[in-house]
Amino acid sequence: MKIKLPNRDFLTALNNVGKVISPKSIDPILSNVLIRANDTSITFVATNLEQGIKNTVDANVEIEPDEPKETVLPFSLLREIISKFNNEEQTEILVSSNKGIIKQETSEYKFNCFNANAFALLPEIEEKIKITIPMKILKKLTVNTIFATSKREESRKEFKGILFDAKDNNLRFVGTDSTCLAFSNFPVEGIEEKSFIIPWKALDILDKVEVKEETIEIISNKNQISFNAPNINIISLLINGSFPPYEIIIPKESDFRAEVRKDELLPALDRVEVLARSSTKKIVLTFSAGNLNIEAVLPEISEGKESVKFEGTAELSLILHGEKLINGITHINDDIVVFEMNSPLHPIKIKGKGDDSYIYIIMPQKKTTTI
Repeated sequence: MKIKLPNRDFLTALNNVGKVISPKSIDPILSNVLIRANDTSITFVATNLEQGIKNTVDANVEIEPDEPKETVLPFSLLREIISKFNNEEQTEILVSSNKGIIKQETSEYKFNCFNANAFALLPEIEEKIKITIPMKILKKLTVNTIFATSKREESRKEFKGILFDAKDNNLRFVGTDSTCLAFSNFPVEGIEEKSFIIPWKALDILDKVEVKEETIEIISNKNQISFNAPNINIISLLINGSFPPYEIIIPKESDFRAEVRKDELLPALDRVEVLARSSTKKIVLTFSAGNLNIEAVLPEISEGKESVKFEGTAELSLILHGEKLINGITHINDDIVVFEMNSPLHPIKIKGKGDDSYIYIIMPQKKTTTI
């Protein structure tokens, strides 16, 4: 089998499928990449058994009747060599039963091939739900919520995913780690009511791969989900569990309200958080008489204080996790940040003044609590 393709396309495909490859895989063959050829293209395949990617690239392919149409090559070495080739030139792949040869101009590298029959197959997903949405919207929903999911191994599995909740002609993504919750919403006409939990890793992969198309097709059954574009197919297991009832968690009414300019609030929080992260990670917000005081106190070490103006009725003091507060406010797409509060120990609702499509909930900390 002989394959020729632009090195730029070769490297892009390797970088895309490499997003799922783990260097510490329980099965050594899954640390490699499967290359499958037909008459006009080649498909790169990688999987970690929970997520998988197929990336198809147009290529000049010659296959003799008795030659293999697929092989498995060492991913890390292959990508590193390809990344050092001239991206503007063609790269040639020659495959026999046990050898793969990569050539460009005067360069030639030989790799041992692995048995393609031992490589895990990506499943075909039965279509029980199908949605087509703009890629930029899917990425926005992901970015607005993925940071709030739990990345800790010991966390409940539901907290390691993002809730895909389609109803009332809206697609909602929700992420939480039990101490904060991010909600992002996009209207989709005629969408079928479905709800399931997507692992954050799957959506992180989708956010990082290079997809040229403006729309993405989502297909799912009760166990798996697939994100499809003409040249990219990402498959993942879904999380089997019960997501927290987020609509109950989001406060409907508030006793106190404060409006703060985002361009004044975020820099002040960022500076104070420098002190907070080295110790308690806590920031104290005190709303009083139109002034919001932002403080971090490290006993016997240092202290920092900032003050910004706010408009509203708030008269209370809160203790919050500094980094999580900053992360939530960063994703607000509005010049004015609105705080809606009931007490120093009840969930705090944060959103943009003129935008309800993104809502962030954060739990205050008790004075005796350490994080």
